[in-house]
Amino acid sequence: MRVRLLFGSLIAVVLAASSFALANTTIVAGPKTVKEVMQIAHKGPLHKKILSGMGTDEEKKQLLDLYLDMSEGEPKKGDKAEWKVVASAAMASAAKVMIGREGALEELKKTSDCKSCHDKFK
Repeated sequence: MRVRLLFGSLIAVVLAASSFALANTTIVAGPKTVKEVMQIAHKGPLHKKILSGMGTDEEKKQLLDLYLDMSEGEPKKGDKAEWKVVASAAMASAAKVMIGREGALEELKKTSDCKSCHDKFK
């Protein structure tokens, strides 16, 4: 039941993010690989800047888009179904940050913890 609720919520977030992206006229290149997402979001200043509370609306949108790509990708190792749940949780957290939901930054910090994903999927 929890998994169905989680996936239902994630589908709603994906649809909302897709609608938001379509409403804007920005042309986006094809989806990025998990490795590209990590390079842009985590190796660069984007993730840290957003967690510090200093990210702009455009940067928050960029992180959400990157996490959407990540959730559509596949891990190097580990269970693919578990990957979808973990990556989609990070994506949902980024969406909450983007819309300004209370406690979203703390949730993003937990759901985007590098070590927990690297241990299982890299």
